[in-house]
Amino acid sequence: MTKKLLSFLTFMLLFVVQMSFAQQRTVTGIVTDEEGLPLPGVNVIEKGTNNGVQTDFDGKYSIAVEQGSVLTFSYVGFATQQKTVNSTSINVTLSVDAAALDEVVVTGYGSRSKELSTSAVSNISSEEIENFVPSTSLDNVLQGKAAGVQVTSANGRPGQTAFVQIRGIGSVNAGTTPLYVVDGTPVDSDFVNNINPNDIESFSILKDAATASLYGSRGANGVVVITTKKGKSGDARIVIRSSIGSASKIDDINFDMMNASQKLELERQYAELGVSDASALPGAVASPEQLELLKSYNTNWQKELLRDSYVQSNSLSISGADDRLTYYLSLGYDKNTGIIDRIDGYERVSARLNTTYQAKKWLEVGANVSVSRNTTDLPRDRNNVQNPFVAMYSYNPYEPLYSRDDNGDIKRESDGSPIYNPTSQGFPIALALQTEPESIRNFLLLGSLYADFKFGEKFSNKFTVGGNSNRYNRTTRSISGGVLNSIVGDANFPGDQTDNYELDFQYNVNNIFNYTDTFGEYHNFSASFLLEYNERIYTDLFATSSGYPSPDIPYQDVAAKPTRVGSGEERNRLFSQGLFLDYNYDRKYILSGSIRRDGSSRFGPDNKYGYFYSGSAAWNIAEENFLKNSFVDDLKLRASYGTSGNQNIGEFNYLSLLEFDTYNGNTAARPQGIGNPDIQWESQALLDVGIEYSLFDNMISGVFDYYKKNSKDLLLERPISQTIGDEDNSILSNIGEIENSGFEISLNVNLIRNEKIRWSIGGNAAFLDNEVKALTNGNDIINGSVILREGEKINSFYLPRYAGVNPSNGQPLFLDKEGNITSEFSDSNSVLLKGKSPQADFEGGFYTSFKFHGFGLRSDFVFKKGNYILNYQKQDGLSISGITSNKYVDAFNYWKEPGDRNVYPNPIYQANADQTTTRFLESGDYLRLRNLTIDYTLPSKISSSIGLNSLRIFATGQNLLTFTNYTGDPEIGIGSEETAGPDDDGFVSGNYSLYSYPQLKTYTAGIEISF
Repeated sequence: MTKKLLSFLTFMLLFVVQMSFAQQRTVTGIVTDEEGLPLPGVNVIEKGTNNGVQTDFDGKYSIAVEQGSVLTFSYVGFATQQKTVNSTSINVTLSVDAAALDEVVVTGYGSRSKELSTSAVSNISSEEIENFVPSTSLDNVLQGKAAGVQVTSANGRPGQTAFVQIRGIGSVNAGTTPLYVVDGTPVDSDFVNNINPNDIESFSILKDAATASLYGSRGANGVVVITTKKGKSGDARIVIRSSIGSASKIDDINFDMMNASQKLELERQYAELGVSDASALPGAVASPEQLELLKSYNTNWQKELLRDSYVQSNSLSISGADDRLTYYLSLGYDKNTGIIDRIDGYERVSARLNTTYQAKKWLEVGANVSVSRNTTDLPRDRNNVQNPFVAMYSYNPYEPLYSRDDNGDIKRESDGSPIYNPTSQGFPIALALQTEPESIRNFLLLGSLYADFKFGEKFSNKFTVGGNSNRYNRTTRSISGGVLNSIVGDANFPGDQTDNYELDFQYNVNNIFNYTDTFGEYHNFSASFLLEYNERIYTDLFATSSGYPSPDIPYQDVAAKPTRVGSGEERNRLFSQGLFLDYNYDRKYILSGSIRRDGSSRFGPDNKYGYFYSGSAAWNIAEENFLKNSFVDDLKLRASYGTSGNQNIGEFNYLSLLEFDTYNGNTAARPQGIGNPDIQWESQALLDVGIEYSLFDNMISGVFDYYKKNSKDLLLERPISQTIGDEDNSILSNIGEIENSGFEISLNVNLIRNEKIRWSIGGNAAFLDNEVKALTNGNDIINGSVILREGEKINSFYLPRYAGVNPSNGQPLFLDKEGNITSEFSDSNSVLLKGKSPQADFEGGFYTSFKFHGFGLRSDFVFKKGNYILNYQKQDGLSISGITSNKYVDAFNYWKEPGDRNVYPNPIYQANADQTTTRFLESGDYLRLRNLTIDYTLPSKISSSIGLNSLRIFATGQNLLTFTNYTGDPEIGIGSEETAGPDDDGFVSGNYSLYSYPQLKTYTAGIEISF
């Protein structure tokens, strides 16, 4: 009986197993849209299970399921469908979900349908961002992506932020950087490079008054709203992205440095002509044997001091959502060693958690928290021997890296290590990079919490608390026995170190009460009331000491001699109220308005508050009956006008201040400056008119905008009598007006859209004009080589004019103020060069994207035209008095005999020939292949068979080609940070080149895997 029972149970088990296998089947099919075009990336999931795949590039899928199960087909912008499995082939056509497809404009205080937006907003999606990752700074991603957004890399140093201006220069002294808002929290622009680009879902760039005025005093220079990724409906999605690569200095453009033979020959020629500085150089005095030895060295200083950097980027994200909870968790690690040999470069570690929870039907809560730490080893960015980029152009090619004896053999220390050659500059930079280390560490905590209450269908209230805290540490050392310490250090207390500590803490609290209603079916109305409080607290400490017993113990406690200490604190507060109104009639005719009141602690009691407003309107013409069922998909006409303010000035300028020092061993105070209690907000008025369109089933789409931006009550220094007692003999006052105006065009065309090929092209361009409208009593403001003058472009160049070379004797010629030719140089003959400034008249970018099955190719170009750059590096490379340093090969092209034209001056006239004139002012026009990406996505049938949702392999190149007539790299933000940096008064981005960290050419390859 037992054997029979066992046999029966075995039979039944085999029967069940057989039936189970019999019911398992592989279902295949194609998912298309309503036009029959395949949809790649559609989620195909067996309902109630974790079993799922994605369609490949051809819209095909393959999934193993049981008979009678239900498959769910979901895709962004399309209505979800469900199909019961009753065959082995199921093809699905997804229909457009109008509600899901309605693009959203994110403003930071909320979002609205793009159809109902009345503002000029440029959006950059995660897909576009991915083509620029890895990038160690977010703002570089914006370059060439949005019309009217001028982005220039500050320099090529890894981790360095870019200079971003939206629709021109809105201020002279009060800052021109836009406001960055990350998930609703304002963030200082210096901190955006701490955010992992892989975490970004989109950028929304708010350019006109309809949205920027919502931010009042903080939106004067435009707003960049950054939205990070959130979890999406479905099971947990794990994405791993990893890439490695290499970067190198962009090749010298339109010039070559001399080799050893050429430099020695130039020295000989100069000496024969009587150039005194050349008479004692090797080219003039060395014996033939010595010359041959020097030529044999032929040192390439770029190769000796630079390297190909190692670039690495890794990220891991886990995201998902159910009916009540969404989550997104990420980790990131980025490293870029930089191109300077003997120092470490840049490294960043980051983590992020974004989550929302539907606690009740009427309550949603959420949190966005990120933490990151970056470290950077710095070169000395200055115009002297401590800068390796000065060294690689100035060191002579006949001078080797290591000191040599008379036989050419390397000299060595007692321990056998080679001795670095101090060169004719007297400063062995290769050794100094090791003995004069400088590093920066940043630790950024960024987060926000919110609670969104729904009081029925009409009322809601969102309360948000956000903040960011950045801890900055900088250590500068000169090690005992090192290069600089041996020159300027204290022999009795060898070794110097300075430690800087800064804590920049900012928090923001806002509450928005919303009311939404519809009247008479077609009248849709909403109102929002804002209360917001923002406070920034900045503290800093520093200490300097000498006398360190060991370079391996870099702590102030062990120093023998403390030499200097200091500390400080700054606070500013902003309290705001705002009312925002929106109305539309049947989604065709749209009106929006806002008014905001800001109170800032940076102004005196009588001028603390500023009032800012905006009004805008739009007409969705495509919704009219006469355009229904036509080739016009979307057509919107919109206009806006509004005001904003600028409060980006120092603290307590409205007060007369004291500074403290010592006198006879006692604490003493002295006047620091004369305050002006009447200073008030800079004000800005912005007019915008635009058209948005989409034609032929979205085959062609674009935007056209015209704007005019007037900035008034500019905060400038007004000269005052020397008897008043101000150390600068000036007082900050509201004087001056500037105007920016221009056209912006964006165009995208889908050339081919079929089952196998997708090819699109597009781009944007901005035409920008600006003018100084008013200054103090009409007086010019001269800032080195640039000038502000009423009726002229902002920061027009102001230089003596070069008139070429006298063909009879090679003497340099100039123009005096009246335009007469003269051989006498004088700075007093400087004139404004009409239409020539560091600001471009025309810039933008364009792209092409081609996909064939799983293969993809995308290229992005950027361009700039109409700006000028004072080329100090070229001036050095051709200077006659600088013959002790290496020179451009072109320096041979000097005047040699009567009748020579298109040549450089005769070297005997070096005193005048080397002067800073328009001879070294060059057009900065360029076209650059900013990015080239090639990728391949594995078909979903194959990826699912190995347990993956998707697998993508990619290779990317950045800054691959540059077309320009400029001598050098025309993309310049900082010429030399120590000479003039972003925090210095009067700093003008891109007005000169002077050995800052060069731009980099980067190659990376990577893989992206999704589970």
